[in-house]
Amino acid sequence: WGGMTSPKQDNYALDDTLAGRITQATAVAIMTSYPDWIKNKTALVSAYVLSFLGFGALVAITNAESHEGQPEPETPDVPAWAIPVAFGILLFGGWLTIKTEHSVVRFIRRRGVEKPWTVWGGISAAIVFILGELEARELTDRN
Repeated sequence: WGGMTSPKQDNYALDDTLAGRITQATAVAIMTSYPDWIKNKTALVSAYVLSFLGFGALVAITNAESHEGQPEPETPDVPAWAIPVAFGILLFGGWLTIKTEHSVVRFIRRRGVEKPWTVWGGISAAIVFILGELEARELTDRN
């Protein structure tokens, strides 16, 4: 150990720029506010799926562009059991997030807010942006 630390590497290109961090926060705000604006369940699910695919494509393109001319990172060896465990954790995390968000939105709605999902989207976007900005500053300070 000897006090040496390896610098943290950020392989997620949207974190690399202010515009990228604003894009992430904006996506969170927009997608979180959907239930206030889209009342039809089929349309709501479609909006979530299309947004997820669109944002995923943006991430893929941005990451591909930012890594042009660089060697591919090594892919770690993953034991077979890790994939279903990771999937289970992802499902549980998603379920927990939905339950927590519904509780927060109920709390906001009880305070008389007409569009609680939009308010929660704004709060969530601010948190995403602030955390991204703090991480970027920490990485800049380390390098």
